[in-house]
Amino acid sequence: MNTNLRIIAVSESALMVYFGDEIELSLPNAIRQFSDRIEQQFGEGILNLTPSYTSLLVEYHPLRVNEQQLHQFITNIKLIETNLSTTSSITVLPAYYAPEVGPELDSMSRDLSLAIERIIEIHSQTLYTVCAIGFAPGFAFLAQVSETIQVPRLVTPRHFVPKGSIGIANNQTAVYPQDTPGGWQIIGNCPIELYNPQQPQDSKLKVGNNVRFEAIDKQEFVRLGGKICQNW
Repeated sequence: MNTNLRIIAVSESALMVYFGDEIELSLPNAIRQFSDRIEQQFGEGILNLTPSYTSLLVEYHPLRVNEQQLHQFITNIKLIETNLSTTSSITVLPAYYAPEVGPELDSMSRDLSLAIERIIEIHSQTLYTVCAIGFAPGFAFLAQVSETIQVPRLVTPRHFVPKGSIGIANNQTAVYPQDTPGGWQIIGNCPIELYNPQQPQDSKLKVGNNVRFEAIDKQEFVRLGGKICQNW
C-alpha cells in the first residue's frame, strides 16, 4: 500500500494523485513509474497523464475505466526503490556557452563575482532531474541548479527567446524547445532538436530523466545546426 498518497477526484473523468507537499528530487522518478504502470494497465482507457513536481493528473475514459478501478489500482501500485544517480540513463545535451548566445553570462559573472568559465563549469558538471514538463510544449524543468549560480527570473521577460536557449531561474534550468517569450536568464544554447510538436511522444526529455550538459565550442555548435541570434 502507498499510504502517503492522496487521491482526489477533480472531475467526472479525472483524478489527481498527490505524492507529497514539498518538491523532492526523488518524486519525479516515482511519478514516472506510477504513470507508466497506469498506462500499461488501462491502455486506451487513459486519455492523458500529466505529471508535475508533486502530483499526477490522470484523465480517463469513463466508459472504459471507472474511478473505483483506478483508485484501487493506484493505491496498490508497488514501486521499486530507486537511487537517483544510478537508475536512470543520463541524457547528455551539447551546450554552447558564450555571450553571443547567452546574453546574461556577462551580468551573471559580475553579479555573482564568478568568472564566466566557472559559471560554465558549474552548470555543465551538475546532474539534473526532469521534474516537470510545462509552460510550453516540451519545456522541461530541470533541477537542481547549484546555489553558487542561482539567479532570479528577469524583471521584464523577453518577447522572444530563440529555440535552444539554455536558461536559469532560481534553482531550475531549462532548454527552450521552441522560439517563445520567456523570462529566464540565458547562458547558452543547445543546438539539437529536443521536441517535435508533430511527434511529442518522441521528446528527448521526460519526467524522471537525468540530464547533463556538455560544453562545446562554436564550430561544433554550428556543425550541429546551431544558429546565432542577432536580435535579443
